[in-house]
Amino acid sequence: MKEFDNLKELWQQQKESTLPDVTVIIDKAKKAKKQMANKIIIQVMVLLLTTVAIGGIVCGIDFKMATTFTGVALMLLTILAYSALRLYQLNMLKKIDLTLSPKVVLSEMEHFYSFQQKVSTKYTLLYFVLLSIASGLYFIEVMQPMSVMFKTVGLTVFIAWMLIAYFIIGKKQMRKEYDKTESIINALKEIEKSYDQ
Repeated sequence: MKEFDNLKELWQQQKESTLPDVTVIIDKAKKAKKQMANKIIIQVMVLLLTTVAIGGIVCGIDFKMATTFTGVALMLLTILAYSALRLYQLNMLKKIDLTLSPKVVLSEMEHFYSFQQKVSTKYTLLYFVLLSIASGLYFIEVMQPMSVMFKTVGLTVFIAWMLIAYFIIGKKQMRKEYDKTESIINALKEIEKSYDQ
């Protein structure tokens, strides 16, 4: 009889340990959600400060060529549009209530993840292309008085920086955002699975 009690106790311990601690999972998900939101806020603040700096440059230097003003206008519009897109993404994220039923939250997180992928691929690529075109238009007047060597070095550094920013830094940041979203989705799937059992 004692052996049966020991076996029963062992079975109950195993059964208890297979169920996830929902509060721990939700706390981790909330932390990941907050980190993503903070990152978006910081990025938007930096982008908006960049528009102020660009405005200061335009006000401080007497530009003459239409290409310069076109480039600056395109730069500002691109940065503001991307900032608005990120703020929309932030709003989507903040509306997700992790205390609702796992099925509802999982659906909302998967919708957010789908939009996040669209932002990270299509819209970010468009952002970099438009920013490069705008910078090229701006550089026409700024680089005009420079020697061919300085123009070549300047453009090479600019192109190298844009490629590094998009393909290395940008991809790394995208992967971090994806990982955080995926961790929340996986946690929700774990909770939903435990409710189904």
